Amino acid sequence: MNSMTGYGLFEKKCEDFYIKVEMKSVNNRYLDMNVRMPSSIMYAEEAVRSFIKSKIKRGKVDVFINFEYLDSSQVEIDIDYELLNKYISISKELEENYGLSSDLSFSKIMKDSNIVKPQKADFDGDYIKEELLKVLDEAAKDFLKSRAFEGEKIREDFKIKLDEVERLTYFIEERAPISLKENENRLRERVAEFLQSSEVNEDRILTEIAIMLDKLSIDEEITRLKIHIQNFNDIINEEGPIGRKLDFLIQELNREANTIGSKSNDIEITSSVVMLKSEIEKLREQAQNVE
Repeated sequence: MNSMTGYGLFEKKCEDFYIKVEMKSVNNRYLDMNVRMPSSIMYAEEAVRSFIKSKIKRGKVDVFINFEYLDSSQVEIDIDYELLNKYISISKELEENYGLSSDLSFSKIMKDSNIVKPQKADFDGDYIKEELLKVLDEAAKDFLKSRAFEGEKIREDFKIKLDEVERLTYFIEERAPISLKENENRLRERVAEFLQSSEVNEDRILTEIAIMLDKLSIDEEITRLKIHIQNFNDIINEEGPIGRKLDFLIQELNREANTIGSKSNDIEITSSVVMLKSEIEKLREQAQNVE
């Protein structure tokens, strides 16, 4: 089991350049990837995205890539004058038409990687991409390790909460026949009182009692609860993404608990259902953290 929260970092100095990759993620229903990298190596973005998709299935993942040449004497500066001219033109237009003062400066232009693109004269794109993916792989290992560590903590918490769900389920199962018998006795007493003052078909009344008691029975719901609990225990020991499976099971657990609550008029069962739903809600909240 993996958490959707994780962090990973790896950096490497090659002969001519330095690469650093930092990864972090938080919860998200689907995979939402944000990659930030210098424009000088933007050609490798698709390879980076494909690699991440092969490793991560859910979560909002931010990837920060830093790339620098170590020997600045071998670096040429390529300036996108066409884009720069557009910036200047828009700046002047805003100043003339709207009175907005321009803060476009040399230092800001130099920091804009879309305009200023440092590149080595003997640039070897394939080699740089190869080294970048190696660094990304190491950062991803660190990242996935942190996710797995957090996932193990979540698994342990799931087991504690499932034990309580199971305990409450077995209490309800033990209490159910007692509650049903009490309901039967109350119904029989009321029918007996009614029969003393009215001429009614007694067999028909007893049949109706049996039908009412059958509607009050919660045996099927308890059986399904126990099956869902076992399935939950099995799933949290599986490898790979399991978050969506857990979401579905929790919905089913909650459905059975609601049905039991609506059927039963026994105060002990009702109180147990309230606690049961509370534990299921805790499971739901924790499942939001699982990949």
